[in-house]
Amino acid sequence: MTSAVVTTGRYPGRVALVTGAASGLGRATARRLADEGARVACLDVTEDDAGLGPAGLAVPADVRDERAVRAAVTRAVQWGGRLDLVVTAAGVASFGHTTDVALDEWERLLAVNLTGTFLVARETLPHLTKTKGALVTVSSLAGVRGYRYSAAYSAAKGGVVALTRALAVEYAPVGVRVACVCPGSIDTPLTRELTPVPDADPRLLAHGRALVDPPVSQPEEIAAAIAYLGSAEARFATGAVLRLDGGAGV
Repeated sequence: MTSAVVTTGRYPGRVALVTGAASGLGRATARRLADEGARVACLDVTEDDAGLGPAGLAVPADVRDERAVRAAVTRAVQWGGRLDLVVTAAGVASFGHTTDVALDEWERLLAVNLTGTFLVARETLPHLTKTKGALVTVSSLAGVRGYRYSAAYSAAKGGVVALTRALAVEYAPVGVRVACVCPGSIDTPLTRELTPVPDADPRLLAHGRALVDPPVSQPEEIAAAIAYLGSAEARFATGAVLRLDGGAGV
């Protein structure tokens, strides 16, 4: 699926950095921003420029690795000459009974989803301050309401929401906008590879299900919202936590 409607003129001359850009929501976001005129540094553990050609730069890095993130941001800024928008779409997920969650898995989910978001934000905010740019983080419906079998994932994504709000307050005086999207289910390789929870309580299976049909969004739909939040049109949306869940959280 491609973007149904593209608003032109929002990103010509702008440079973005998108994490998790090799697949899923990150890739759709990188493509959307490029469609709107941006040059996009594509940060992922896989070296992949999201198929953007001259408009893209593959920047391989693991968001959990402080030194790798610092080097990747430096390379992106050297390539683009500036940084106007950062989107932290890199993420991992798993679901299970809380008593079955190993400590290693708890730490992996927090490291990629929360610590990775923090490290990328910390390294890019000085550059965004120079351009009065924007940071858009990616949380989840599970980060703003109770969600079945997701203690570790919810804790990490809830942390992303709290981090977003703190950064929005801290950086508003210097002109940097910070906002967050909280999608429900998205049709991505990540979600398709999730293992069903064994012995799930049937009373919880419909919990968190979208009200619209089909109940799963396409990554391009979420990418369109990210492109808005990262643009100057969203000046008044700093600190916003935008739920894109098809009514699941109503």
